[in-house]
Amino acid sequence: MAAHTRPGDEAVLVVWYKDGARRPFYILDVREGEGRQERVDSSVKDRLRSDPRGTRLTLDPAEGSDSGTYRCRVDFHISPTKSSIVTLTIYVIPSRLVVLDAHSRPVQGGVLRSLSEGDSLTLYCVASGGRPPPEVTWWKGRQMLSNRSVTVGEDGTLLASHEEDDDVMLTVGVGVGVRYVRTILTIPTLTRDYAKANITCRASNNNITEPLSTVVFLELHTRPTSVSIKPPREALVEGRQTRVECVATGAYPSAVITWEKTLEGRSTVLKATSLRLGDVTSSWLSLVPEASDHGATLTCRAHNPHIPGHAATTSTVLQITFAPRVTLKRGYSQIQRPVTEGEDVFFECEVASNPPPDTIAWFKDGTKVSHDQRAGVLVSGNNLVLQMVRRTSAGNYTCQATNTLATTTSNTLVLNIKYLPVCLDGPQTVIVAEGEDVRLTCRVDAKPEEDLRFTWYFNNTLDTVEVERHRVQVRTGLSYLDYTPRSSRDYGSLACWATNTVGTQADPCQFTVLEAGPPERVEDCELLNHTGGTLEVRCSPGFDGGLPQWFVGKVYDASSHTLLTTLQEASPKFTVTGLTGGQDYLITITAVNSKGTSQPQQIDAVRLKVAEKRMVEVSAPGVSPLVGVFLGLVGGFVGLLLLAVSLTLVRSYRCQCLMGEDVGVASSPTPTTKTSPTTPEKRTHQDDAPTGPDVLISASSKYK
Repeated sequence: MAAHTRPGDEAVLVVWYKDGARRPFYILDVREGEGRQERVDSSVKDRLRSDPRGTRLTLDPAEGSDSGTYRCRVDFHISPTKSSIVTLTIYVIPSRLVVLDAHSRPVQGGVLRSLSEGDSLTLYCVASGGRPPPEVTWWKGRQMLSNRSVTVGEDGTLLASHEEDDDVMLTVGVGVGVRYVRTILTIPTLTRDYAKANITCRASNNNITEPLSTVVFLELHTRPTSVSIKPPREALVEGRQTRVECVATGAYPSAVITWEKTLEGRSTVLKATSLRLGDVTSSWLSLVPEASDHGATLTCRAHNPHIPGHAATTSTVLQITFAPRVTLKRGYSQIQRPVTEGEDVFFECEVASNPPPDTIAWFKDGTKVSHDQRAGVLVSGNNLVLQMVRRTSAGNYTCQATNTLATTTSNTLVLNIKYLPVCLDGPQTVIVAEGEDVRLTCRVDAKPEEDLRFTWYFNNTLDTVEVERHRVQVRTGLSYLDYTPRSSRDYGSLACWATNTVGTQADPCQFTVLEAGPPERVEDCELLNHTGGTLEVRCSPGFDGGLPQWFVGKVYDASSHTLLTTLQEASPKFTVTGLTGGQDYLITITAVNSKGTSQPQQIDAVRLKVAEKRMVEVSAPGVSPLVGVFLGLVGGFVGLLLLAVSLTLVRSYRCQCLMGEDVGVASSPTPTTKTSPTTPEKRTHQDDAPTGPDVLISASSKYK
């Protein structure tokens, strides 16, 4: 604006120029004769107002293009012309801000989705318009993240750039060609600090107005920061239901929790109940432990489903309290083969229990097995060793484990022991008559007893021969031979040898075949009662000669040797009644079978006792003592004489009786007989049975 200097002098012409233009954009002419004339350039005519003197111009509204250097020239009536220059700066706020992603696509709704922790982020903020070109920056709260901006003209020409941490803005020809300013934000790795964060792009070209800004919300998916399994309040007990809890925190959105149980390399997914609250997820697993779960690994896995391949896990080893689980096994080298007598046998008792067993006990056929080194029984905890087993070691074996919960018995292992055949019966003596047959049974104890082979040998004083095999019958565990002696040469001994897969028995079963004969006489005779007219005699029988025997008893008057009675019994025990007390008797007892009689057993001069009698006392006249002495002497002499005569007669008659008396063997009937344990079964041959020895000799050999 220009003012005159002289009083009364007034401006007659006011002219405004812009940016050195030769043509003014405003003229006010008030010179005389022309009137007031005002001319305004059409570009500003609608926005320009002036005061009456033309020295004050108002642009409303001001535009960015109005910025520039203005010169005002004023002509006066008298005073010289004056000029004044003023510079007008108008700040044009950017018209808009646009946020673009790394692919130059606009971020819709101000929310940037599908971001995951660890990803990289690139954003562009583009400010359109604005004069001077604005400074575009990225902020997170009060922290500036980036001011790496470039200014681009309409034709894409780089007009200015500003690198982060630079102190100087490089400007090239900033003017009408300015179109937009673009600033890049690069975050190599997004951390969880950016979860749910707002980042702001600001554009500002003055300190008068508030910066133009736009906010971008980062929806960042984060992984769980922690996951933990809370131990149950009580110990895990087999069969008792319990609940285990797992808690995961730090994930956005809340983590998904899964449970796995891993045992011996095999994993099983378990079902559970979960609750999500904010960034915390809780999961409860209902568990009924089993003994097989002891030592299994229980894993809780928390993951954000929006971040594949990343999860937080924690594990715990299950400690299950359970009663012993017991398995009995044989030693590895003996599992597939049978045991032979004389070998060592190993047993192993496998025990799984928690807590560990307090005791382990061993049993055979229900009887406890104790350590006995002398007997070859070695017990050591889980192991049982039987050294040089015998056939008696065979049986049913079990082991038993006890802990604080219970006592458990294992499975049963049957120990079968293979051994050589051995005779079940001792040496046998068989008495048989010529022409009679007898069955000889050779019974053996053997393992295995299937497919037993038997060999029989006959031996007499002349030779040893093998019995022809077609005459030998074999059954399970035994062999029998039907034998018939035809002559004296067929009496002797027979030996039976059995062979199984282990070998041939060490000692054969022995049979001695003897010819039947008369019985032997009885022995150890004694009187059991000989009073009151009754006489009882009992003796011990002798050998029966191999045939059924019976017994004949005869009672004689000792003085006259008269046969009073004959008795016959199946055993040597006789009772005689009707005898006279005070009399002497002679008794003979003879054994009888079909082959003859034994020598008689004699009991001499048995006097039967007289029963006592009570007499009435009678008074007698007195007798002189001399008469009594005389009668006594005469009586004694007569008694001695009679005794001598009697003894002479008894001896004479006894010899005649024994030498000439018939005991009646042939005529006596045969009582019911009982077969002795050593007496074999007898069979009667047919009349056309061949004669000669029963054993046919094919070749002479020594039996083994």
